[in-house]
Amino acid sequence: MKRRFVFPLLLSASALVACSSHPKSFQDNGHILWSNGVEEKVHVTPSNEHFLFMNNSGVSAQVVVYSRINGAGTPRCEYYVNEPKPRVRLTVCGNGEVELLENGIVKNVGQISVFIK
Repeated sequence: MKRRFVFPLLLSASALVACSSHPKSFQDNGHILWSNGVEEKVHVTPSNEHFLFMNNSGVSAQVVVYSRINGAGTPRCEYYVNEPKPRVRLTVCGNGEVELLENGIVKNVGQISVFIK
């Protein structure tokens, strides 16, 4: 009887540890300091095509990808779309200003810093 209880417990514990650890491939090279005081780590690809954020919601950790919208930028700013949620977008300007928009409404503003290694 004890054996049937221990195996599911060990399986659940190992799954919990595996899901809560950060993927080893995520290495932040910058951060955004949002106006609400939250500092969020970000990985900016060398081509500036993608922004990757680590989303730690509850037990799981997911990488959220924002991809540049080609042809939609201006000389001052570039626009990025959230891959899983296309109604969520980022505007990133050359002076470091960042806007987070959802359905065209500004949800947060911040300042991005990217570190060169």
